[in-house]
Amino acid sequence: MSLPSSLVLESIRLYYQKGGSPFELFDHLYRRISLDQQEHGNVWISLRKQSDIHSVLERLIKSGPTDLPLWGIPFSVKDNIDVLDLPTTAACPAFSYLPEQSATVVSKLEQAGAVCLGKTNLDQFATGLNGTRSPYGPCTSAFNSDFISGGSSSGSAVSVSLHQVCFSIGTDTGGSGRIPASLNNVVGLKPTCGTLSTEGLVPCCPSVDCPSVFALSVADAIEVASIALDSERPDASLRSDVQRSTFSLAPDDSVASILAPSDDDLEFFGNDEGKSLYLNFLCQLDQSGLELKRFDFAPFHEAGNLLFDGPFIADRFSSIGEFVQSNQSSVLATTSTILSKATTVSGSDVFKALDRIKRLKSYVQSLVGPDSLFIFPTLAPLYTLSQLLENPVDLNSNIGHYSYFANILDMSALSVPIGFYSNGMPFGVTLMGLPFRDSFLAQFAVSVLGVDNLSLGLSRS
Repeated sequence: MSLPSSLVLESIRLYYQKGGSPFELFDHLYRRISLDQQEHGNVWISLRKQSDIHSVLERLIKSGPTDLPLWGIPFSVKDNIDVLDLPTTAACPAFSYLPEQSATVVSKLEQAGAVCLGKTNLDQFATGLNGTRSPYGPCTSAFNSDFISGGSSSGSAVSVSLHQVCFSIGTDTGGSGRIPASLNNVVGLKPTCGTLSTEGLVPCCPSVDCPSVFALSVADAIEVASIALDSERPDASLRSDVQRSTFSLAPDDSVASILAPSDDDLEFFGNDEGKSLYLNFLCQLDQSGLELKRFDFAPFHEAGNLLFDGPFIADRFSSIGEFVQSNQSSVLATTSTILSKATTVSGSDVFKALDRIKRLKSYVQSLVGPDSLFIFPTLAPLYTLSQLLENPVDLNSNIGHYSYFANILDMSALSVPIGFYSNGMPFGVTLMGLPFRDSFLAQFAVSVLGVDNLSLGLSRS
């Protein structure tokens, strides 16, 4: 029995239906991970032993049934999310602990038959969008090791792009589930905040944290999210109005219009080729008959600045600040410097920011309706590893120019690949809409953009 040609859900399920062995598939993936170590050696922080995986597979086979939706599906988990029997480090060895149970989202996936191979690398405490801020070493793009992978869910995106797993669970506070998706040619789903549980996640910025999904197709990302959703038991991190229909690919409303920043507002930080890719993409949509509207980006930029240069840094400090202050020698200097800004934030600053956010949300809602969506570049610049290491703070901020504001403004978001640079690096855009419009974005990506007709990730023999 030949192994599946792709690690999308459909291919793996077909492999099993034809009598394929899960042991052969997982042994093949472990060989692949081993071979990838030379060029992509910093993807994983902890990897389960093959013998442990075999034990899990044996239990799956004995317990049945094989009609579990994710039976025998390999996945990875960002190492700021708890997985039973694996340490959680948040990319800080001194912070490491062994959880008593898996995070809710992980538990739901494992109950559906999915098999976690291990925990992936990240920017320490999920503080960064570049993939270089880890004592376990920087991650680089699956397409070119000279370029950054994006972060903070760096290892998650790379493990999917390299076809080491079918999907990965990451997190997204200011772009961590979208930036690395774009730089590795995979789908990055940032659900509406409060639709997937944050129980068992190391908090980054608790008021705007959410789990994210990396996958090799939009359909896979949506299905994984629908299975991870648990609205049946009390959970303070969930919104009361969450519904399973939030994640589906059922026919939805047609798109009345798409919205993009005005030309005068477009900032690509000197990346002229990226700007051309984005504008050509918008032109194609416009010529296809979709109504294209332009808008003032300044309020979005203002909202994004609140995440790291405003009072929201105090929210971040509230979760890990005490540990950082007590363990300075164990925390990366860049991480510590960013968090230290919280000491200057006053209560008055926080309430002023909350009031301002209400007004900014009102502006966004005046622009977009239930039948329209925003299309942004997932990230504007394209940085090499050496560039980022030379200027880690300013360049990181540039990376988040089109991503920081999404959760603060309570938006659903989906990053999808749409092309490549002349040097072979991938380029992606992010679809954004009102809360709970996750399915609407996904349907647009599939039916209008044709994303699921593409071969995503790094092409492998």
